[in-house]
Amino acid sequence: MKNRRVCVLISALVILTGVLAFIHFTTRDTVPEDTLKIETPTRTVDVTLPELELTEVKGTVVNGKGEKKAIDAQGILLSSLFGQLQISGFESVTAEADDAYSASVTAEEIAAPDKVYLITQENGGVQLMVFGDSNSKRHVSSVVCLRVQ
Repeated sequence: MKNRRVCVLISALVILTGVLAFIHFTTRDTVPEDTLKIETPTRTVDVTLPELELTEVKGTVVNGKGEKKAIDAQGILLSSLFGQLQISGFESVTAEADDAYSASVTAEEIAAPDKVYLITQENGGVQLMVFGDSNSKRHVSSVVCLRVQ
């Protein structure tokens, strides 16, 4: 009798997990491949990645273990991208990955020279890169959306 209750409870938990996962995945933003969605309080802009004006990005980043990694990629300063799109007057930007991982940077960090970039990834897409951080938790891979606040 006790085993039957445990089996029923486990089955109910599995079903509940499946329902919650379905709800989570159907409410997430979908962005076409090679596209970056930029949401501001007043408008939403879709930028196709091939049309970005990329430059060479070189620098060193540090992970949570203190290990240094050299970066040599193509990318665009976030401040340059926002200048091209005439986005200004914001306090922060949250970069969200296709798996819903996110991290934020401030307007001051974005305005700093050579600090906040979107760089291309080998497998496609872009990654948020924040130079000067002591920990790489804000290096968001596979960014699909930038939410401007």
